[in-house]
Amino acid sequence: MKNKLNLCKQFLASNIGMIFFYLTPLATFLMVEVLEFGGSDSECMLPNSFAFWVNLMFYYGVFLLFRAVTGRTRFSIIFLNLVFLIFGVINYYSIDIRNSPVVPWDLYAVGTAAQALDGFTWTIPPQVIACVVGCIIWWVITMRMKFPVPRVRKRVELFAASAVMLTAFTLIATVGRDNFYISAWRQVTANRRNGMALNFTINMDSLFNEAPSDYSKENANTILSSVSSDETADTATEQPNIIAIMDETFADLSILGDLNLENIDDVMPFVHSLSEDDNAITGQLVVPAFGGGTCNSEYEFLTSNTYAFFKSGSYPMLQYVHGETESLASVLSEQGYSTVAIHPYYGSGWGRNRAYPLMGFDTFLDIDDFDDETTEYLRRYVSDNSSFDKIIETYESNNAESDDPLFLFNVTMQNHCGYDTVYSNFPETVEFEYDSLYPYTKQYLSLIQESDRAIEKLVEYFSEQDEPTIIVFFGDHMPYIENSYYNHLTMYSTKTDAEIEMDKHTVPFFIWANYDIEGYDAGRISANYLGPMTLDVAGAQMSEYEEYVYSLKDEYPVISATGCINKDGIFVPLEMAAQDLHDYKIVQYEYVFDNEGGTDTGSDTPVAGSAAS
Repeated sequence: MKNKLNLCKQFLASNIGMIFFYLTPLATFLMVEVLEFGGSDSECMLPNSFAFWVNLMFYYGVFLLFRAVTGRTRFSIIFLNLVFLIFGVINYYSIDIRNSPVVPWDLYAVGTAAQALDGFTWTIPPQVIACVVGCIIWWVITMRMKFPVPRVRKRVELFAASAVMLTAFTLIATVGRDNFYISAWRQVTANRRNGMALNFTINMDSLFNEAPSDYSKENANTILSSVSSDETADTATEQPNIIAIMDETFADLSILGDLNLENIDDVMPFVHSLSEDDNAITGQLVVPAFGGGTCNSEYEFLTSNTYAFFKSGSYPMLQYVHGETESLASVLSEQGYSTVAIHPYYGSGWGRNRAYPLMGFDTFLDIDDFDDETTEYLRRYVSDNSSFDKIIETYESNNAESDDPLFLFNVTMQNHCGYDTVYSNFPETVEFEYDSLYPYTKQYLSLIQESDRAIEKLVEYFSEQDEPTIIVFFGDHMPYIENSYYNHLTMYSTKTDAEIEMDKHTVPFFIWANYDIEGYDAGRISANYLGPMTLDVAGAQMSEYEEYVYSLKDEYPVISATGCINKDGIFVPLEMAAQDLHDYKIVQYEYVFDNEGGTDTGSDTPVAGSAAS
């Protein structure tokens, strides 16, 4: 027995370095997952979970590969441990700030994310401190260890083992992805159940779009031509100005439940009052975004494409607008309109400074075109008042310099998240039950109240103008506020989870005119219809594609990745409506990927998004 103990001691003494090396991938994996520990959701950290072992394939594969290539064990441990620590910390803050882990499509929005993070209040939680301290201790121990230099044969063996592990990991994460939890809308849960490395790889599938099985350009053209030209609106004798506003994070939370307001009756009384206006079309708009992803909502509005046919997590405006692309702006430009886009923030956000000219906008005004001395800020963003003042200024300038009607698209910034900081330049005036428990929501609702006042002021201005003008207004998504408040609102809801999810992707919209139009309640529609509806109200000519899309509204008023609503008002899961919408999918594929304005791929080739420049 004593000899056996001595032999064990000798073995440990001579192999302690390599034992330490082979413990490092396991420790690194656990460190990354501890950084975003979600309690019972973190199934990937349990050895009885398949995801646990699949993730270990990845970490061990990477460490073995790095040691095989460099031949330097100590450097491999310290370098890779540091790299994964950085990724883990980034992932933690991604979840903390925007309630989403790092996913592949974030690579298309790095610049936008960096701008959005400016001004957030940063805190360092205990798990970040613990992991950083743990890594430093691990590195100190590594520096004191002795490691054998792997010979050529050993390095070949390490490379082979690494190749087997990484290949197995990739196949399991792609071909076998259905064995894991997949949810486009619950990425935090997916990340904690699958683990960061596995979940990121599973989501790589989102970057590719395949053509429908029976796709061909000829088939798409036949479907388009099936819409009678008689359905096209006659061009108006007097073309109205069209002011389109996508208001940042403008949403009506009362769709989810009673807000229990205490000091006021309504946070958006003017917007709600338009339902009684004979010259206003009002309704609810289903958008693809929630809590972020603004560009997807504006893309649907401008192009009439539905996000439902893209892989979840895509950013079409970033990924697929690389040539001249038909949009409301280009369609109206061909009819003699001056086309202007306004955004009171950085023009590079979501690649707008690159995409807008390709979509037919003559002019793009960003934050650099706002006068510092006269521009009002609420919190740290340009107020809706100042954004709307720029609309009025542009409208008056267009009148003075041109006889052309104006199409103006304004994306505001006032209500942008986060809501975690109290600002001296913005008093929070809205009070509601338990508001002390929900400070983010309190700030958000106070901002919506300010937006409503600014909208009323803008409508009053144009109601006094002689030139016929239409205002199209909608929000881009609901806010990123406390999840517990959303749970509070929906606590007693009788709706299904799918219906609640659609409600969370629903915002108000209206089309108002300063001349006689037939006002009505449009009910709930998806954002891909709002552009053609605007042209219809304005008496403008639709493109062939817009005519086709608009012809689908009677059968399916809502087409969304969160589900569809049919003509009878019944919620239909997207997969159940897929056959009815197959022709639309074919036409959209041709429109986006296989025409002169899109990314030319041919009829059968999967399409990968390319990063915005």
